[in-house]
Amino acid sequence: MRIVVLPLLCLPLCSCSTDDDSNQAPWPDAADASIAESGLEDQTQESLPDITTDIPTDTAQDRIEEPVNSDSIDDVLTDNLEPIDVDPDTSCPGLVAEPDVDPFLMRSASAGFGGVETVSSGGHQDVFLRSPGQLTRIGVRLDWGGTVVFFGLSANPASNVIDANDTGRELQIALYDPTRIRQPCAWNASCLTSSESCGNSITFLGWNPVQGGDECNRGAPVLSHGAVGDALQVVIQPLQWNPDWDRKDCTQTPCGGPGRPVDVTYQMHYRYLSEHVVEIATQVSSQETISHPVTGQEWPTLYVSHGKNGPDLPVLLKADGQVVTIANPANDGFFFENFDSPAPWVSFQNTLRDYGVGLAMDQGTRQYQGWHGNGVTAPYFHNVRARLAFGLDAGAVVRGVSYLALGSFDTVKYELESVLSKRAPFGACEQPKSGSVHSFAKGSPIVVQGWVLDNAPGTTIRVTIDDVLVASFAAEQERPDVCRTYPAYASCPNVGFQHSISTTSLDACAHLMRIIAEDIDGNARVLAERIIREQG
Repeated sequence: MRIVVLPLLCLPLCSCSTDDDSNQAPWPDAADASIAESGLEDQTQESLPDITTDIPTDTAQDRIEEPVNSDSIDDVLTDNLEPIDVDPDTSCPGLVAEPDVDPFLMRSASAGFGGVETVSSGGHQDVFLRSPGQLTRIGVRLDWGGTVVFFGLSANPASNVIDANDTGRELQIALYDPTRIRQPCAWNASCLTSSESCGNSITFLGWNPVQGGDECNRGAPVLSHGAVGDALQVVIQPLQWNPDWDRKDCTQTPCGGPGRPVDVTYQMHYRYLSEHVVEIATQVSSQETISHPVTGQEWPTLYVSHGKNGPDLPVLLKADGQVVTIANPANDGFFFENFDSPAPWVSFQNTLRDYGVGLAMDQGTRQYQGWHGNGVTAPYFHNVRARLAFGLDAGAVVRGVSYLALGSFDTVKYELESVLSKRAPFGACEQPKSGSVHSFAKGSPIVVQGWVLDNAPGTTIRVTIDDVLVASFAAEQERPDVCRTYPAYASCPNVGFQHSISTTSLDACAHLMRIIAEDIDGNARVLAERIIREQG
């Protein structure tokens, strides 16, 4: 079940069944089977005490964070340049500049790798990544597009906080196009001006590549999966939710046969930052020849357990603990609520607030949307997502990071705020270019240019030469190109920088220049190193 919000129209997607608790559903619930086989179907949420954690009282020290080891990410994202090296002469010191790192690799340090295992569950193939200390695990379903179907205690299947009901729920991403939002106007991208409609039904959605699969419960194919360094990597080709999305009329084809793959690739990396927190790095790559304008996307949507195969988590909380009431009527008997959280995270908890899950956004997004089915006018469910908008141009790449945290509200709060407060900026130096020694005319300035992103405004760029600070300035230039690839980050689109660095005090030797980004929390990261030398 996914959700798209249009003017005067809210379209939450769900399975073809009318009641996900019905024994007459056309597809069996795999989670039911796995719980029954384990003999844990009678466990209740009262048997799930909070995961204890030692909360240190000291604050994090300011530091220069090292980039994530490139071995932990797919090679396609890795810059394989060798360090730039200048041989010393008799009077000048030898210097080595580290090669540039793909900005997407500049992430928080991993807590370690607990191992990957594949499990058959109710006719499905699930792959689990365990936390380094084996306390928790996160699982993805290979025959449902690698969607997250489990997040909970390793030793207790009934602790699962994810609603693993069908190809439309779980934790997953899905994309939309406002000009192709519904059948029958999607075929010619006329939906913003056309009055044509097949009715207010999720069955008639337009262009909508869904990670999990389609409305017929056919799962999206996983192209590859496995451990990559300390991460679990999954590469998916999503399916169109509505196989008839581009018909010129309201014709619907009965379910049967294969789904309709989309020329888009989703790549997900799941990595533990602590025993309680999983980082989810997402990259979307378009192979299409058409572009899709900016609109609200599911990046991702989190469906939480509702008491069927895990604890019921009905209480949606803002970061300050305030309860979000979901009461606005929507289509199909659903209810929704748009709200702001005082920090870039939210949490679903049980009624005691001693067990649940939190979702945080690396972009710093504080606008969210919650959905609810009350079990009377619609099947019983709970979900939440960030209200985050972007488009996908033909042949383009879009990247983003989110986080899941497991535990009581207090544990979730501590864990997510710790991760967010220690997250260092990331970015790139485009001038001087990497890969060679930069020569400058005697006394002429060197232009430093690039971009930087963080989860809060106020990042400062510092330039050092031979470890001496020579310039400090803000990143305030417009870079819409960067924000198309990394949408919705704080300060977008004003994330670029350009500054002239004086060289009048430099001698004829080679010198090491560092470009460092530091955020308002004191987290700093070296974006690039360059060797500079006077011509002659």
